[in-house]
Amino acid sequence: MKPTTIKTSFDCLAFKQSSQEKMAEDMKNLSYLEEVEYLKIKIHQSDLKAWWEAINKNK
Repeated sequence: MKPTTIKTSFDCLAFKQSSQEKMAEDMKNLSYLEEVEYLKIKIHQSDLKAWWEAINKNK
């Protein structure tokens, strides 16, 4: 049996790196509390919102 080859143009590591660079640029002049607020906003705009709410429910 021949292995299946999946061709994709999505590079996970490049996507991760570019995302981290953008966030670092966005946060470079923020205070600690501003960084926390920035991350909360980004989380609530993302698919991680349900996970974030679930882990904070127990606090």
